[in-house]
Amino acid sequence: MKRFPLHPTVAALALLASSAVDARQPNIIYINTDDWGIGKVPAYQMDSASEKIIKTPNIDRLKEDGMQFTNAYAGNAVCGPSRCSLITGKHPGHAVWRANRRTMPKELWPPSYPLLGEVARRAGYTTAGFGKLSPGGHSTPEEITGCGWDYWLGFLGHVDCRDYYANFIWENGQRIRLPKNTRAVLKGTSFKEKPIGSGVVGEGKGTFIEDLYTDKIIEFMTSNKDKPFFVYFASTVPHGGPPGGMRVPSLEGYDKVENLTVYEQVYCALMTRHDRNVGRIREAVKQLGLEKDTLIIWTSDNGDEDSYYKRTKTFDGNGPFRMMKRSLYEGGIRVPLIAYWPGTIKPGTTTDVQTTQRDVMPTLADAGGKPKTEEMDGISILPTLQGQPEQQAKRDYIYFEFYERGKQQSVRMGDWKAYRKGGWEGKIELYDLAKDREEQHDLAAQHPELVKRMAEIMRKEHSPSPIWNLDPEDEKD
Repeated sequence: MKRFPLHPTVAALALLASSAVDARQPNIIYINTDDWGIGKVPAYQMDSASEKIIKTPNIDRLKEDGMQFTNAYAGNAVCGPSRCSLITGKHPGHAVWRANRRTMPKELWPPSYPLLGEVARRAGYTTAGFGKLSPGGHSTPEEITGCGWDYWLGFLGHVDCRDYYANFIWENGQRIRLPKNTRAVLKGTSFKEKPIGSGVVGEGKGTFIEDLYTDKIIEFMTSNKDKPFFVYFASTVPHGGPPGGMRVPSLEGYDKVENLTVYEQVYCALMTRHDRNVGRIREAVKQLGLEKDTLIIWTSDNGDEDSYYKRTKTFDGNGPFRMMKRSLYEGGIRVPLIAYWPGTIKPGTTTDVQTTQRDVMPTLADAGGKPKTEEMDGISILPTLQGQPEQQAKRDYIYFEFYERGKQQSVRMGDWKAYRKGGWEGKIELYDLAKDREEQHDLAAQHPELVKRMAEIMRKEHSPSPIWNLDPEDEKD
């Protein structure tokens, strides 16, 4: 039978079709830690006291083998609103949760549009969520499931998740007992006890919940290795506080470090234990033969916190950045972000692209060949992750608003940063982050037109809310 060569155009189309069939959308593992300030990430080399003490060899390697983002932002300045931005894809001027709050009126929450897991499903992913899964306040099991998880394991609120040795956990909407976490095992370990506990439970004793998450993540990946999956790991590390506070299996050698308080020893051990689990996840991906098919992203939900480890001068949790969690200065919202994708991301690369957690949703959609929808306030950063910066969509600015410790707003536009506290009548401060990342030199008086533009953006991006208003007349605008 005589064969005729394909017309060049037809041949090219056939090749493209073949490539599309052969190409697999990447698995995505998104690890979102809790209050992990950028100054406490040794890989970021912020020259802080923290990085000389804290040991995170697996995260260090993730950075060495992947891409470091130098202009990454959280969803907001505290956990609930930040996670709401991530789960809904909304910026803080549009999001339902704009400060921590225990409950929300039913007419406001949950929203009717697709949330993060459902967007991933529609993009072709099997989905799983682990850990601190509430997008704000205390959720019902149905609300967690409604985020779009095919499987989930974690907690319903922002308080119950803080006990690393809780005696229960929720799995797919069912409350499950953890029988190893008995009073006898945990006696003498909680910092709430009198006399004060040690914070150390002991290796092999009880169920350390962060280890349990990792076990289940590996099980989920193993069961779904033949199809694209999306894992959202909402780690509680290094957040502490009641009910059980900071507790660890061991001190990871930090009891040998001079001048660390017992709180700081346990706090550091939490971070090193989490780092070990990052290594376990990466090794499991390798053993499953999925390295080149899997994108791992590691980040934090906001800036550094101080209360639960009783801050001393030992740590500088936000490096050079001003303020911390609950502030819209850079220390409250600038976060570490490291991405690892062998064969796609070149090892040891750095990007200064400005991104925020509201970008996760459109990036997931893009990875599955789905378009950004009108509900999404972010942009896809998939081109940056794929090493195609020339195709990266540009953004004009990043907007924030936050309602704890004053009515705060901020805008980052290029290297310029505007900050305002006090609502519409507050004074706008202006900083050039290229020359002043510490936000020490207010240049508002020298650039009145730029200040005017920033004020216009703040007005434009704020949508009035029955709960979150920048002044009493806001709803009448």
